[in-house]
Amino acid sequence: MGDELSKALHARYSKRAQPFGLTLEELDFKNFPVSHGFPGIPQKAWLRFPNCAELVDGEVFAWTAKAAEVRWQDGPMTYRTWVWASAVTRRDEINSRTLGERTNRDSNSQ
Repeated sequence: MGDELSKALHARYSKRAQPFGLTLEELDFKNFPVSHGFPGIPQKAWLRFPNCAELVDGEVFAWTAKAAEVRWQDGPMTYRTWVWASAVTRRDEINSRTLGERTNRDSNSQ
């Protein structure tokens, strides 16, 4: 088995375990209150798993001054994980689209 295939398989099976999210002590909600937004902001986020890290596509609906809660999918399963704000960046392909293009419009706004 090639080195690249071995790394890909390792990442895939490691990802089946829950990622390491931030603890309540690290989040410190008392001093860093949570803000919420809708629709979610499309992001790429680094998630840490046992023995590996993976860059995933996700959305952020909640954040503090120093952290973001990323919603992401692994196959049919949807997860939410709090990560440091520095682990999250906006997806480039979304930056050029307007809010109306990112959301489903109802019949009254067409």
